[in-house]
Amino acid sequence: MPSVFPPVLTDYPNKDGFPFYIIQKINNNIPPHRHDFLELCLVVEGRGTEFVNGVSHTLEPGTMTFLLPYQIHEIHAEEGLDLLLYVCNFDMGLLLNAPDRELGHCLLHDDETKLAPFVQISREQYRDMLALFDRMQLEYSRNERWKRLMLTSMLFEALAGFDRIRCQAEPSIEAAITRRSDHSTIWEIIHYIHQHYQEPLTLAELSKLFHFSVPNLSKLLKRHLGTSFIDFIHELRIRQACSLLQSSRMTITDIAMEVGFRSFASFSRVFNDLKGVSPSVYRRTWSERSTDAES
Repeated sequence: MPSVFPPVLTDYPNKDGFPFYIIQKINNNIPPHRHDFLELCLVVEGRGTEFVNGVSHTLEPGTMTFLLPYQIHEIHAEEGLDLLLYVCNFDMGLLLNAPDRELGHCLLHDDETKLAPFVQISREQYRDMLALFDRMQLEYSRNERWKRLMLTSMLFEALAGFDRIRCQAEPSIEAAITRRSDHSTIWEIIHYIHQHYQEPLTLAELSKLFHFSVPNLSKLLKRHLGTSFIDFIHELRIRQACSLLQSSRMTITDIAMEVGFRSFASFSRVFNDLKGVSPSVYRRTWSERSTDAES
């Protein structure tokens, strides 16, 4: 049967090397969803409510929200007060490979340190942060030399400012983060899975590689992803299979092998479980829709 979890958003609105899109207007609501990238938002206008993993907070000018991958969230604007937000989506690898890795570790430990995923910044802080997001939008709209470097620098400035404001309100949390060991975080493991899901990964191999016990890693993955390790691997592989079914002329058998399945029977069964149709029906339906859209 199809997955009972909210839909996973996996495609950035653009396809360049530094995915970043900027203003989004919400007339009524965004239904519950999750995605495998990070999200940093700044509310510019309007008022509403956001739910993150079932916990609500108010959205109004000056609200900043930082969302981890796979956190289920939804947004509802108040009637007559449409929300206007700056939204920045970016890959987890960018944060994990930051020049100062401590920033990534602090932000990715949100759920362990119980820091709220949002903060309401002061009027002065909002003025500075809005100017920073304005500069990011302007830089993003251009195709200038060193564009990615400039965007990365400004993004890290925004993230560091966001984290600083939160930790100033919770100094004990900041100290707890600083005292953490250098062991791999669960997000580094999830990022590794994203990079290697087409390989024959096993939970035992991951546990050995990242120095976790198998039961502990299984529990952590379940808590962070909302699903089991094997179901997560299947989700990633079937997602890539859908992309290949849409965009390539590869045979379905070749696609099954390409995305990491070792038998066509397993691929077909998992595909049907997640998508509700066979791979061949999925490809045919997609092709018909594309033809209709072009006519």
